[in-house]
This record gives sequence, C-alpha cells and structure tokens, in this order.
Amino acid sequence: MKQIYHLVTIQLKEFYREPGIIFWAFVFPIAIAGVLGLAFTTRGVPETRAAVLSSSPNAEALSKRIESAFAATEGGNLHGLGIVRPKIQSEEEAFKALKRGELNLIVSEDLEGNLEFSFDPKNSNSQRDYLLLSNALLAESKTETTQAKIRTLDSKGTRYIDYLVPGMLAMGVMNSCLWGVGWNLIEMRMKKLLRRMSATPMNKLGFVLSFFFTRLIVTVLESILFLTFTFTVFDNAFFGSVWGAIAIYLAGNFSFACVGILVGSRAQSSQVGNGLVNAVTFPMMVLSGIFFSYKNFPEVVLPVVRNLPLTLMADSLRAVFVEGAGFLDCLPACALLTIFGFVFLTMGLRIFRWS
Repeated sequence: MKQIYHLVTIQLKEFYREPGIIFWAFVFPIAIAGVLGLAFTTRGVPETRAAVLSSSPNAEALSKRIESAFAATEGGNLHGLGIVRPKIQSEEEAFKALKRGELNLIVSEDLEGNLEFSFDPKNSNSQRDYLLLSNALLAESKTETTQAKIRTLDSKGTRYIDYLVPGMLAMGVMNSCLWGVGWNLIEMRMKKLLRRMSATPMNKLGFVLSFFFTRLIVTVLESILFLTFTFTVFDNAFFGSVWGAIAIYLAGNFSFACVGILVGSRAQSSQVGNGLVNAVTFPMMVLSGIFFSYKNFPEVVLPVVRNLPLTLMADSLRAVFVEGAGFLDCLPACALLTIFGFVFLTMGLRIFRWS
C-alpha cells in the first residue's frame, strides 16, 4: 500500500504541474457547458418552425388563426411545449427552407377550409410540430367541420436523411483531418521524431503539407465507403454538380488539414493534444447544423456560426446534394474555406515547435 501511495502521489504531482492539462481537464468542460447552456436556455421554449403557403386562400388569415390558436392555450405556448410564428411563403421558398432544415412543417388550406400538413414523418421534430399545430387548430375550430390531412414528404430531397448525409460527410472530413494531422504531429513531437526531422535538409513547408495529401487520400477512401453505404441503403438525394461537390470537398479538406497543423503546432502531451482537438471539433459539431438546423440558436450568434469552416462545408454540400447547386454556386464557399486554410497554415507555421 505504501508503494501504491507514493506512485499515486507522483502521478498527481505530474498532473497538476502541467497547466495545460489542468485547463483542459477542469476549465474547458465547464466553459463548454456554460456556452451551450446559454445558447439553449436563453431561447426559452422551443419554436414550432412552420410555413403557410401563400397560394392558400386567405393565407394571412390562416397564419393569424394559428397564432391565435396557440395564444388561446394556457400560457400561450401549450404548457411550455412550444411557440409558433408561421411564415407565409411560396411553395418553392417553403420547400427550399424545408430542405435546408429551416422548417419542419408546411401548412396549406383549400377553398373549403380544409387543412393539409406536409412533413417528413420520420423526422421527430416534424411530428412534434404537426401534433402541436393540428391539436391547436382543431381545438380552435370546435364548431367547424374542418378536416385535416397529411401529405407525406418522402421523396428525395425532403427527407431528414437527405439533410443529414451531407453534414455527416463534412463532419467526417473534419474529424479525419484534425485527428489525422493534429494528433499525428503531437505524437511525433512526443516521440522526439520532429526534432530529428528538423535536423535533416528537409523543406519544412513540404513536411507539413505532406500531412494534407496523406490525409486527403485517407478521407477520400472513407468518404467513398460512407457515400456508397448511404446511397445503397437510403438512396439519398444528389441533384447538383459533381464538380461543385468535389471543389467543396477539396477546399474543406485543405481548410481542416491546416486547422490540424495549427492544433498540432505546439502541444507536447497527449492530454493537451486531446483537449485541443476536442476544443475545435466538439463546438463545431454542435453549432454547425450537422444534426439539426443552427437556426435554433439565438440570432446574435448566427453570423459567427454561418462562417465556421464546418458550417460552410456542410451548407455547401447540402446545397449541392439537396438543392441542385452548380459549380459556380460553390465558388464563394470554396474561396472562403481556402482563405481560412491559408490563415491557419500561416499561423501554424509561425508558432510551430519542432522539439
């Protein structure tokens, strides 16, 4: 027991003598919890994201009926389950917003006053919004003979899986590059391999860029396997330019590989390395709209969220896959991702530590 005591004491002293480890072990999780808690709790009750088709007779009246139906319930939000601010949009605008994850439900009305709810039944948020809206409207029209029907959106481009796949592809590239580049650099520094290489007549820029090309080969293989699976099993949508998707894919790989170079430029321990990689990947996975639309976050943070590298790549791939975007439509995002990459690469090379 005495030996165990001394060994434990030694390891604890090694732990608290490293400021970086203390920060990533204790401070960083609290900071992330605080940021995410503020992001989700300041918004209040969830908002029912629905659109009323402008082609409906009296679309403005239907929108006001929906708002009044909710306002008539206790607390004005169905006992805290949600609030609703329907948008009046054309069918083209509504379906484009639905594909982007900005809407969960589309409501229309015919000349007889019958309602039609259009949504993907496999999307749990869409089911929730449908139940809230239909219950509120039926409760509001107790004395009327209003009928409601469901229009199932299960065609390519309108399903949740079509929204999810491009985001998962972008997230896979990010994780592959950050762990494959950043972590490998940190591991080589820990094994003193970087010090040995720096003593050779080697071009240092070529050395760090070699990680980008190596990781590009690996991510291409990973992405081919991923897309082969999704196209075979889910038959997900792809309506846009193949060259546009390739351009976004290459720009995203370059940007995230350069982020990996920056992350791995100075860290000397596995604990700090893990913290740095997670500090980059985890916030973007939550904020960038991979699993749900980032429009759920407060308006004040949206300008920053929209321009995160993962958001740029996911949104651009989603535009190609689901909305049919062409090559020229992808160029602005490609340019921004490339600029980000050069900025990260310059910063990483400037502070790079070889020992």
